[in-house]
Amino acid sequence: MLAEPKTAMALAAARNSAWLSQQDPEFCERVLRNSKLIKFAKDERIIGLDEKGSNIYFLFEGAVQVLVPRPDLEIVPSHVVSPLEWFGEYGALTGRDNIAEYRARMPSSALVVLQSRLAALEGEPSFRKAATDLFGDTFKRQLELSTGLAGLKGEERVRSKLHALAGAPRPAGSMERKIVVSHDELAAISCVSRTVVAKVLSQLSDEGTIVTGYRNITVLHRDRLIS
Repeated sequence: MLAEPKTAMALAAARNSAWLSQQDPEFCERVLRNSKLIKFAKDERIIGLDEKGSNIYFLFEGAVQVLVPRPDLEIVPSHVVSPLEWFGEYGALTGRDNIAEYRARMPSSALVVLQSRLAALEGEPSFRKAATDLFGDTFKRQLELSTGLAGLKGEERVRSKLHALAGAPRPAGSMERKIVVSHDELAAISCVSRTVVAKVLSQLSDEGTIVTGYRNITVLHRDRLIS
C-alpha cells in the first residue's frame, strides 16, 4: 500500500471522476470505504481473462493495456486505459467472466475497490443507478474508441483514434491531454502500420497539434485532429 498522502489524492480524484461525481456523495463514500491504492509493476497482470469476481480499479498513475482474444485465440491489444479512468467493472458488477485482460504497461498505481465492498452494496437503488451509469460511461467510451474507423484511410484512422483517446477525463482546468501510448500500440488499435503512425504524428507535431514524447503523446488541440 502506498503512503497516505498519495492515497488521499487518489480518493479525491476518484470522487471527482466522471462516474462517482454523478452519484450521491454519501454513496460515493460507502463505495470508497476501505479502498486501497496499490502499485503495479510494468507488465504485471491486474485482471486475468475469464477471471470471475474481479475488483474495480480507478487508475491514478501510469497506464494499463487492455488485451482481448481474437477468433484464433491470440490475445492482442485493444486499447490503453489512461489515468483518471475506471476499469474492471464488467466482471465485478456482473459476476461473469471478464472478457479482457488488463496489464500495467508501465509502473502504475490504482485505487482498488474490492468486489466484497460492491457485493455489500448490491441490491440498493443507489447501487443499481451507479452500476448503470458506470456501464453507460464505459460503453460510450468503448464506442468512441472502436467506431469511426470503417471506411477511413490509414491516416484518418490514426487521427480518429487520437481524437477518441484524447476525450478521456482530465484534471480540472487542463486544456492539454496526455495519452500514454507507444507508436506500436497506436498502430495496433488504429489498424494501420507503424509507418503510417509515424507519418501522421510527424505531421501533427509540425502543425502544433500534438507534442510527442517517449511512449506518450500530448494533445494540445483536440479539435484539430479530425478537422
